[in-house]
Amino acid sequence: MRSGLDDLVTFNHWLCLTRLRAAGAVMLFTLGLAWLRVGNISTPYAFVVCAGLFAVSGIGLSWPSLARVPRLFFYLQSLADLAAITVGIGISVQGFEALLFRSVYALTIVPASLISVPSGLAVAAAATIGHEMLLVHERGLVPGTLYGVESLMPPFLFFLLAQQCFFYGAHLKRKNTALATLADRLEESYQRLGAEARTSAALLDVARTLSSTLEAPELLARVNSTTRQQLSADWSATFLVDAERGTFRLVAVTDADGAPGELARLELPVSGWAPVGRLAAQPLVVLTGAEAERTPGFGTQGGPLSTTILAALYREHVLVGFLAVGFRSLSLLEREQAVEFLSGIAQHATIVLRNARLLEEVQLASAMKSEFVGAVSHELRSPLNVMLGYLEMTLDGAFGPITAEQRHALGRTREQSLALLEMITALLDMNRLEAGRLPVQRARVSVAQLLEEVCWQVPESWRRPEVQLRRALAPGLPEIETDAGKLKTVVRNLLHNAFKFTERGHVTLGAGVTPAGDLAITVADTGCGIPPDAIHYIFDMFRQVPGSEGGGVGLGLHLVRRLVHVLGGTVSVASEVGKGTCFTVILPLAAASGQRPSRRSPGPLARSADAA
Repeated sequence: MRSGLDDLVTFNHWLCLTRLRAAGAVMLFTLGLAWLRVGNISTPYAFVVCAGLFAVSGIGLSWPSLARVPRLFFYLQSLADLAAITVGIGISVQGFEALLFRSVYALTIVPASLISVPSGLAVAAAATIGHEMLLVHERGLVPGTLYGVESLMPPFLFFLLAQQCFFYGAHLKRKNTALATLADRLEESYQRLGAEARTSAALLDVARTLSSTLEAPELLARVNSTTRQQLSADWSATFLVDAERGTFRLVAVTDADGAPGELARLELPVSGWAPVGRLAAQPLVVLTGAEAERTPGFGTQGGPLSTTILAALYREHVLVGFLAVGFRSLSLLEREQAVEFLSGIAQHATIVLRNARLLEEVQLASAMKSEFVGAVSHELRSPLNVMLGYLEMTLDGAFGPITAEQRHALGRTREQSLALLEMITALLDMNRLEAGRLPVQRARVSVAQLLEEVCWQVPESWRRPEVQLRRALAPGLPEIETDAGKLKTVVRNLLHNAFKFTERGHVTLGAGVTPAGDLAITVADTGCGIPPDAIHYIFDMFRQVPGSEGGGVGLGLHLVRRLVHVLGGTVSVASEVGKGTCFTVILPLAAASGQRPSRRSPGPLARSADAA
């Protein structure tokens, strides 16, 4: 009803504006006829009537209180228009011209007929009365005046015009009704989308909060507090269910009088509270009235709960826990929103709890793996060192002379034993790195001296006669604050890798200072090179380039990257198939205290000297 009146207010405003334009058009038309000396129209009287219509529109546009009675104002306007048309025709034009001017009545019939059928009929009847009054005024009240064609034709046209407008008005009304219905649906959809957007934003915030930790105790407490905060609940609790024992216990609660540890030791039978059993079959249970008041109340001393919502937590379709949220007062709409929101929280909490359990299992497996690898590596290295000692003594002739064939076989055995010892040592180092038990012992180290020692200690078993070891150390290399043992391991592993994949040519160990002031150590070879698609994974654990025949288990380069990271530097590689490979290690000259190592891109080396 209010919408129809609002439309009538707008229609009245439009009618005032239309009247101004129509009155102005009549004045211009009258002036044109007078200028052309056509017809017999009294221009002054026509102007007076038009001025009256201007005044009516002016009052309608400037008097706001008329908007409070739009229907009365509409009928007053229509009456004023009918009176002005009748008086204007009566005083300003006579004869045949006056009959032609009857068509101006359409300006009042059309708007009224578009409003409603009764108003259209009323205005058409009023126009007919005005028309008959004009005929009587011109010709007198004689028997032929009210029964001739001139008397009957205009009223017929008036009602015919009204009938046409009734059809268009009904059509417009149906269109307006459809548009109003569509607007209501759009508003409803907008409100629903707004609510869903708010729910999604809140669930996203919950997801961020819950995903910030995977520690089970802290996670359960966070689930509980976040649920209560987002739902503005009066009470919330998180319970875990032991399906085998048929019990459930409290693990987190708001506003509890007792300590959480004391409450967590209290186990309740599932059979003692029927709603818990219902959670095994349905994910959400809403309790109201007496059922809500019987909620096991830990911290609900503020008053009885009118509504309690339980949301199940599952693991592989088995109930492992549930969230409980209580409200002292909650409307039906708020309850629906709370149920939808709590369902989303429960689904995400189920996923996060499963991830937390998986993390615990992975951490346990990793600890067991590390312990196993450490124990096995130690047990393998001890007898292997004994074997190598006896091999060295045998090769040195400590147990008597040996033949050339025996020496060759013992030499091959020694090479393979050394390779096995390196693998075991690498596994031990990796195990210590993973467990965080590989301490960094920093000290001032002469880079030139350290690299020379590495070159002298390269085993003959690594080298081929066709491969030459070169040095490209820049003069005046500065000292560096680092762990000498770990840096030696890095360089040795890079040299070993280079010799494995170089059949002829040379391996070059270089060192210099970058423009940024860091130390750059390079190991370049003229070997087979690395395919472009293998560059991105060569530093991964147990990964080797397909088709390589260098042996090993794929730990050397991974250990290099981990050790370089521990030392605060970076390692990069550049390679071209068939031409060779160059590894570059960038290390800061001084260790940054209390900061993570900076990641610098390798820069060009300072000028260096080559030595064979």
